[in-house]
Amino acid sequence: MRRVIVIGAGPMGIAAAIGALDRGLDVVVLERDEAGSSLRTWGATRFFSPLHMNVSARMRELLGDAMPDPDALLTGPELADLVLAPLAEHAHVRAHHNVIAVGRRGLTRADYAGHPLRAERPFRVVCDNDEVFEAEIVLDASGGLVVPRAIGAGGLPARGESRLGGAAIRTLGDLMSHDLRGKRVLVVGDGHSAANAIVWLERVDGVQVTWAIRTPNLRPCDEVTNDPLPERASIVERANALAASPPPFLRMERRAMIESVARNNGHVAITLSGGRTVEADCIAAFTGYRPDDSYLSELAVEVSPVTEGGARLYRAIANITDCLSVPKVSPRDLQSGEENFYFVGSRAYGRSRSFLLQTGLAQLEILLDALSS
Repeated sequence: MRRVIVIGAGPMGIAAAIGALDRGLDVVVLERDEAGSSLRTWGATRFFSPLHMNVSARMRELLGDAMPDPDALLTGPELADLVLAPLAEHAHVRAHHNVIAVGRRGLTRADYAGHPLRAERPFRVVCDNDEVFEAEIVLDASGGLVVPRAIGAGGLPARGESRLGGAAIRTLGDLMSHDLRGKRVLVVGDGHSAANAIVWLERVDGVQVTWAIRTPNLRPCDEVTNDPLPERASIVERANALAASPPPFLRMERRAMIESVARNNGHVAITLSGGRTVEADCIAAFTGYRPDDSYLSELAVEVSPVTEGGARLYRAIANITDCLSVPKVSPRDLQSGEENFYFVGSRAYGRSRSFLLQTGLAQLEILLDALSS
C-alpha cells in the first residue's frame, strides 16, 4: 500500500486525505495547529460561496445528519468547527505537527534531478517536534495565504515596518476582536479582505478610518458583472459605494502607498506617497499573503515566478481573472516537477486571486484518480 502524507488540515487537506483513503492509500495529515486553524482567523466573515461548493461529496456523506445546510454561507470558524473538526479523526489528522522540511531520503535537490532513480527514494518529512515520516506521495495543502506580505510600496517593507512588531492587524478575525470604538484606523489594500474590513468598520461607533489604496479608482474593489455569488457582490458593492461617496467616518487616500511607519506616543505615524501623512491608533493591513516555501529547499519543484504556486498550473490558467471561470486542467498541469509531490488547493495557486474551493476540489479529484490508476 502506497503511503501519502498531506501537509495541512484545512478544507483541501481534509478532502485530499479522505479521497486518498477511499482509493486505498495509507494516509496521514500533518497539521501545525488544529484542523481548520486558518479559517478561525476570519472572525465573523462569511464565505462568498455556499457550503455545498466548499466540501466534497464524500465529506458531505461522512458528516451525514450533522452536515449543516448545504446552502448556508458559513463563517470561517463555523466551517472549521462544524465540518473540519468532526472529519479530522476520519482523515487521520495529527495536530501540532509543524512541517519544517521535506526531501528525498538521502538526496539533496541536486541529486538525480529529473532522473527516474530519484523517484525510487521515499520522501522524508520532518516536523519541529523531531518526528519524521516517510511516504511515496506528498500532497502539500498548506495554503497559499501563509506569510503576510509587506505593506510598503511595491510589496517591499516600508521604512520602520520591521520595528512595528505585531502591531499591524493582518486578519479580519483580529480586526473584529479589537475594541476600535473611537479609534483611528488606517486600512491598507483594495481586495476582498479590505472590502470586508471597511463594511465591518462602518458599524463601529466613533471609529475614524483612512482607507489607503494604490489605484486612482473611485470604486477601488474589482466588481464582477452579474456576479453569481450574491455575498461577494454585496460586500464589494457596499465598500465601493462608501469609497465613492465617503461618509464622515471615512477618508479616502488614492494613489497611496506606504513609505514609512513609526510609533509616536502610543500611536502610529504613517507617511504615504506624495508626502501625505496619517496618524492612526492601528494599521489594518490587507496587502495579501504568499505561500511558505521554507521547508521545500531540498525538493526540485517548479514554482511560478509570478504566483509562487505551481508553475505548470499557472501556465494553464494564467489568463483567468475570475475564480468561477477556471477551465478543467489535466494531471500534467498539476505536476510539480518533483515526481509524486503535488501542490493542491490554494497552495497550488499561490498569490493568484482566482482560487475557489470548488475548483480546487475538482482538480483534487483529477489528481487522486491519476495517482490511483
